[in-house]
Amino acid sequence: MKTPSPGPQSFSFLSIFASFGLILPALAVSSPRSNAQHDTLTWGSCIAYPTPYECSTFRVPLDYARPSVGSTTLSIVRLPASTSPREGYMFYNPGGPGASGVEFVGQHGTELQAQLGAGWDVLGWDPRGIGGSGPNITLFETAAEIDTFLQQLQGTEKFDAHGNLTQSSDVAFFRSKAPEFDEFLQDFDTKYKEKSGDNLKYVGTCAIVRDLVGMTDAIYGPGSDVNFYGYSYGTLIAAYLTQMFPHRVGKVIADGVLDAYSWTRTPTVSGLATDIVDAEAALRGWSSACASSANCTLATLGNSTTEGVLRVIDNVLDTVYKTYDGTKWSLMDFTVNGTLPADIHALPFDAAASFLYSFLFNSGTWTTLDQSISGLYAIQNNLTTSLNTRSFPTASRAPILKLRSSGWGFANGAWDQREFVVTCGDSLRTPSNYTTSTVFEELIRISQTVSPHFGSVLSSRTFCHRWTTRAVERLGDIHSTPEGLNTKPKNVVLVIGNEADPITPYVSAQKLASKKRLGNKARLVKYNAIGHTSVSNPSSCINEVISSYVKGTVPVDKGDDGPDVVCEVDSTPFSA
Repeated sequence: MKTPSPGPQSFSFLSIFASFGLILPALAVSSPRSNAQHDTLTWGSCIAYPTPYECSTFRVPLDYARPSVGSTTLSIVRLPASTSPREGYMFYNPGGPGASGVEFVGQHGTELQAQLGAGWDVLGWDPRGIGGSGPNITLFETAAEIDTFLQQLQGTEKFDAHGNLTQSSDVAFFRSKAPEFDEFLQDFDTKYKEKSGDNLKYVGTCAIVRDLVGMTDAIYGPGSDVNFYGYSYGTLIAAYLTQMFPHRVGKVIADGVLDAYSWTRTPTVSGLATDIVDAEAALRGWSSACASSANCTLATLGNSTTEGVLRVIDNVLDTVYKTYDGTKWSLMDFTVNGTLPADIHALPFDAAASFLYSFLFNSGTWTTLDQSISGLYAIQNNLTTSLNTRSFPTASRAPILKLRSSGWGFANGAWDQREFVVTCGDSLRTPSNYTTSTVFEELIRISQTVSPHFGSVLSSRTFCHRWTTRAVERLGDIHSTPEGLNTKPKNVVLVIGNEADPITPYVSAQKLASKKRLGNKARLVKYNAIGHTSVSNPSSCINEVISSYVKGTVPVDKGDDGPDVVCEVDSTPFSA
């Protein structure tokens, strides 16, 4: 399968931070919430995509437990099977939360169909509040508005400094910023509620799953199997589906797994430690591949050793930190245009570190990462100006809250952070003693013990303790069994995890497929690859496993919590 180029939210399972639970024993079969059909579909031509693509809309209740509240409309796209009779159908979610399934299938449908087979329908939809689907979730109307809001966090005395929080002065500075960040979070929550109101509580993963089941009923007949492929956040939809509607599970693939249990059963920032547990391994793996390749400029600069390449990267980041002059930067330039400031002094560490992290997600960007770091290194070595002096001692480098920039999506002409609405809406209600200072202490721990380069991050998980709206239906409210996620679905789920995924680690895939969770109703595929999800690198093995699975050949269960299949990468830009 061709690897699409990464871009913020445009192909969100390659998003850099998706930016950024679950699920306890299933109850949905006996749930009082109705999943009755409220609409039929009529397919027509698409405005944005050529024939044979078809588009439609589907009306769903805002609250399945209280249909009288009202309804909203979802946007759907389908690439029909090109052979007859149809062999099957597959719905896709590309991740986020906040990514458009319509854009994903509209742009990559032919590649997805090639992986499944010509006899398969390929479908994508915009989940609630995303893209062309209601309800309307709006905060910022323009890119300039979001830049103005976020620039409160930018500047030499803000969250732009670098460090792994091992020095006491670094930790002290970091802690001193908690009250300021707390005010920012409360303002963010207030602004969102003022703009979007009650709509915020009708956007959640439980509702998304019910919508998926309803669309399946409407298109392929009541009670039909739900066939679904979820990447990244989409794996949570897959996990919820297995617990809410185990009797409806057909062909389901979870690729790049988020830890579903922590999503709803632990404070959100705690899940960050799990999410990025392999981030350093991804950076080291990339550096090792570079060091052994004649195609990587950093190999020469780093004496063709992994440690040498890592030293060059660290030197570049250190110099970026020391030379930053406090210029505030544009999120639009970084996430959409992919540009770094022409003046090296105007480049903050948070942008540089986010750039580095984002380009670990897909091998298609490895060469660009090499060229960018090498270019910064060359510019820095030619600097004739003295290094700027910070208002706080540069010797005790304060940590950065690195902006997880790709979580900010540009859709329908509005910059919004829909990721927060779903992530925080699904999350555990925050205990009264869980404060922003508590979050900062957890970030200190993560930075010191999990990921020195990417541990002190600003992501949706650092916002939820101050987010006051929760989804009207949460699995975390319904279920209480400690282990959770252990109801066995009707059919086997295919679970795929990369060996070094910077945001959805292999251990999360292993956990979902373990005996304590899906057990013999899951097959685990370990992909020995650096990057996010199986599309991070080309692999004929992965393609064959997926193609065989959807055609009915399930991998043999080895009977333990290890992988049932191990796949390798065919090639990378550094292979030659």
